[in-house]
Amino acid sequence: MKKFIIEPEYDGYEIGTYLKETKGYSGRGLRNLEIYLNGKRVKNNSKKVRKLNRVLIKEKEKETGIKPMDIPIKVAYEDKNVLLIDKDPYIIVHPTQKKVDKTLANGVVNYFLKTTGKIMVPRFFNRLDMNTSGLIIVAKNSYAQSFLQEKGTVNKFYKAIVKGIVEKDEFLIDRPIGKVGDELRRRELTVEEGGQEAQTKIKVVKRFEEENLTLIEAELLTGRTHQIRAHMALEGYPLLGDELYGGEDKRAKRQMLHSYKTEFTDVETGKLITVEIDLPEDMKELLAKDK
Repeated sequence: MKKFIIEPEYDGYEIGTYLKETKGYSGRGLRNLEIYLNGKRVKNNSKKVRKLNRVLIKEKEKETGIKPMDIPIKVAYEDKNVLLIDKDPYIIVHPTQKKVDKTLANGVVNYFLKTTGKIMVPRFFNRLDMNTSGLIIVAKNSYAQSFLQEKGTVNKFYKAIVKGIVEKDEFLIDRPIGKVGDELRRRELTVEEGGQEAQTKIKVVKRFEEENLTLIEAELLTGRTHQIRAHMALEGYPLLGDELYGGEDKRAKRQMLHSYKTEFTDVETGKLITVEIDLPEDMKELLAKDK
């Protein structure tokens, strides 16, 4: 349940326009709300509001077919609007046609059931490949989901171990990538060929000369599938252990990629919150051997 007081500058706005422009609700999201203006149910989103009017929002309960399963969830941050999970590698985020259960989503539904007593929809703001570890944002309600998508700022940072010694300390990769046919692998394509704009900011954290490896930080400026994996491979530095992009190596059982830091706008205060987690054990152990 959300409560708002109409600010003077929005006097005369339609209630739907006000909620979309100031609170981040989408048109689709408005359809799942019960809206009350000064205690009376609003049935038409074109209803005009006046300054200092009281608005109360109730979300209609949305059903999910995802079954709760007792899968451990590592909570990195939580408030009443969002949940940030530290995902282990080797687990799929959301059910697919081939994998209908034992996913992170099943664990999240179970976590919500235990902590709230309700079966809640797991609204994933971002997803990670099965073998990628790290931070995933889950919105607890449609308002938080819409706010993060429409009004909020979300910055995502990764650490990765790549093959080769990256020479530049910092640089921007600006290369459109896309999928060719049904192939999973992303390639560099022009916009005319179906490529999508993709930008990744790279910073070298540490070079391991003897092992011919580099630990990098990657900040996503766009959010394309396999973006970091494809970009680093195109630059000649595939992620260690990434068989799909030429990084196969006996030292790693998976691509060495970890979402270690997320910055996002707090739904309630508008302030930027930073959540940072440590590297997973397999990456730490590999780097410790290379010292």
